[in-house]
Amino acid sequence: MPDMGLGPPAAGQGSWVDIRSGGKIAMVTFQEVISPLPGEKVLKTLQPVRPWAFLGYYIGASILLLFGIFVSSLTAWGLLIVALGVLLVIAVYFYSGAFTYFLTNKRIVIYRKFITISTRQVQYDDLSDVVVDIGIIGRLLGFGNVIPVTKSGLGLGSTGWHAGTGWGTGRGPIVVGGPVSTTVRAVASPSTCIYGVREPLAVKDLIFKHQEEYAEAPYLKKITKAVEEKPKALAGARFCPFCGTQLVEGAKFCSSCGKKIQPD
Repeated sequence: MPDMGLGPPAAGQGSWVDIRSGGKIAMVTFQEVISPLPGEKVLKTLQPVRPWAFLGYYIGASILLLFGIFVSSLTAWGLLIVALGVLLVIAVYFYSGAFTYFLTNKRIVIYRKFITISTRQVQYDDLSDVVVDIGIIGRLLGFGNVIPVTKSGLGLGSTGWHAGTGWGTGRGPIVVGGPVSTTVRAVASPSTCIYGVREPLAVKDLIFKHQEEYAEAPYLKKITKAVEEKPKALAGARFCPFCGTQLVEGAKFCSSCGKKIQPD
């Protein structure tokens, strides 16, 4: 992000984020986008590579614009199509700058500010997979999509085909359907994944790293608690002088080696 001549946020306020809206650049913090969880820290803030990540959107709007220019010489409706094409190109420009992605030590936050505001959160313990999708343009220019797939199936879509045939009779057409094939795959969308960002493989590795740490955190807390409570449990305990086994209170013989224990 270019230097805007502004100082960094105050301590505890998170990282600055470049949000483009209405042709202006507003500086906001993570806390202004979403309420942070206890102990949550922003690890990385990402935005799509413009305009290349949205090249398909621009091509679609441009085709409509060119079609309107061609048709305008034939009919008055062409001017309306031209106007619609211009509006779509402008809309794609602002839409491409409406997304910001936050990676924290506890979750992924997808933030969109385009006409309306939308926020999606994915907790690390809800992830079942992370898919990286890099197209031809992405390979050339160094960007791609990182698609978090949840246990409930968010981030997945299906594509398929259905074959069939038909023929006509004196009583009407007859249509016979063929087999249906459906493939479930990860779907890249700016609103549901980390779309068109630099170094997508490094982003995936960062997610996996903190997903593992997030999953291990409850067990580490239990181990820490057990270690802290162990000295309390051992206070006043007696041990066999021969084998070191902890003795049951009032025991006269060691349950491990069988040696007789002298009273204190």
